[in-house]
Amino acid sequence: MALTTTVNRIRGVLEREFRTHIDMADWKSRPAEHAEGAFLSRALAAQCIKSYAGVEPKIAASALVDGMDDGGIDAIYFDAPTDTMFIVQSKWTSQGNASFDEGVISKFVNGVRRILAADFSHFNTKVQTKAPEIREVLYSDRAVRIRLLTVHTAKQPLGPHVRRVIDNFVTELNDPVAIADHVDIDQSGVYNLITAESRDSKIRLQAVLNDWGVIERPYLAYYGRVSADQIVLWWREHSNKLFSQNLRLYYQNSTVNDALSRTLNEGPENFWYFNNGITIIADRVIKGLAGAPAHKFANFTCEGASVVNGAQTVGTIGSSVDTIRPPPEAAAEDIPTWVQVRLISLEGCPPDFGRQITRAANLQNAVGTREFAAMDPLQHRLAVEFALDKRRYVYKSGETDPRGDEGCSIVEATQALACAHSVRLAVEVKREIGAIWADTETVPYTQVFPPDLSAERVWKAVSVMRIADEAIQVLRFSQAPRADLVGTHMARVVLHLVFQDPQVRLAYRSAGSFGNITETVKACVGAIFERVANYIESHHPTDYLANFSKNSMKCEALVANLNKPSQSDDHQMSLLDILK
Repeated sequence: MALTTTVNRIRGVLEREFRTHIDMADWKSRPAEHAEGAFLSRALAAQCIKSYAGVEPKIAASALVDGMDDGGIDAIYFDAPTDTMFIVQSKWTSQGNASFDEGVISKFVNGVRRILAADFSHFNTKVQTKAPEIREVLYSDRAVRIRLLTVHTAKQPLGPHVRRVIDNFVTELNDPVAIADHVDIDQSGVYNLITAESRDSKIRLQAVLNDWGVIERPYLAYYGRVSADQIVLWWREHSNKLFSQNLRLYYQNSTVNDALSRTLNEGPENFWYFNNGITIIADRVIKGLAGAPAHKFANFTCEGASVVNGAQTVGTIGSSVDTIRPPPEAAAEDIPTWVQVRLISLEGCPPDFGRQITRAANLQNAVGTREFAAMDPLQHRLAVEFALDKRRYVYKSGETDPRGDEGCSIVEATQALACAHSVRLAVEVKREIGAIWADTETVPYTQVFPPDLSAERVWKAVSVMRIADEAIQVLRFSQAPRADLVGTHMARVVLHLVFQDPQVRLAYRSAGSFGNITETVKACVGAIFERVANYIESHHPTDYLANFSKNSMKCEALVANLNKPSQSDDHQMSLLDILK
């Protein structure tokens, strides 16, 4: 297809989809040809939101923020079902001969930096209108993903110097936890976006089940073992599209994924024994005629397939294919890595059955690392000691967490004790508390829960944390730099510094009652909070604090800096009145 034909085809689709939805009032007094270019550029950004987030044209158009003082950003949209924030920069050229230059991309990157720092002061009204929604994302501890999209009608992709600017920014955002990626969509990519809806979006999976079985009533389902190399092929062809009906996408850098990867690398022959398997629902499951007798193996075709349980298993296997080693003293073809798979056909099922399977498969019989910790006799001993003090200590899932003086849970205990121990563990409970519970016989678990730990020490640590957290919530509304984000994301580092305060440390480690610990903790929280906020403003003014708080090196440097002798303590008292 000729270049001009491709551009004209794209233009026609954008006109049809977005002409009635995009506000162009700010271009009324400008030349018509310039206004038309601006419309098409905005429509390109809206098309990205429509395609990537799967929303209607009107909703996609509402994501547009293009205009004066847009900070180089043309669209912002948060997709709640997938916890993904899309930020778009777009450019329309009728000749299809120019993409972005380095200056434009640098402006875009700086604009995104300011957004992630919750600095909306110099943005236009369109961006500021979205500030509450963006703040909710920035304050969240969920695994929110940042997707940066650059879209243009040039035939060539971004140049190497231009790409380096945005790649370096993405690398920075992904330290230490991968949360961001960048996709450059050139003319060919735009064409694929506008034609994708005319293609069948449903996935067709082929699966060879070994040692398979069948359940015919009340609804048809098959089960058996699938080799890991088949799952690799599924992942390579479809990636996260496999999970279109799942509650979760594949997330890297989780405790579950680390455990899966260790088994794949250290003992792949044991994977079937250690893994819960994969559940796939499909509009229709067809068994092929070919196969071996006695259900040894058979080929199955799953039309309209979706993995509704086992996203981490599929993603980890697909991403680890190059590092999977064959079992010792055997060739890979002799002892493959097996995964248990269920194929459930929705043909003939009630209309809502697929959703019910998805919910049940993700919520029933879920076992997390907390359950590993619950098997440690130390946890039971702590519960008994708490009971002697007429309090409750909840360490098993399913029980109602105590409130106030009634007691505390293993979650609160882990957070408080980790922060008391070190800044590294304070960061770990912020990043992924489950990693501490994964192995009860090694560090970091044994550092948080040493054999001689007493219920009194746990209760004191939790009490300090609760007082500090209450004070921090008040300080979020103070005048300290980025106080709201510091209070949201840096609370565990602040708590670690509170435990280092001489008076708090003495009260925490001494036997007997706390005395007037509430006022002591509140007083040092006020001083520490302001110092943390000032340090971040001085050394990391544009850092995304959700990731900063999970970076051990940066947080250790912060603590080391604040532990230096202060030249003047006058400024530390300015926030104390807020807590009174």
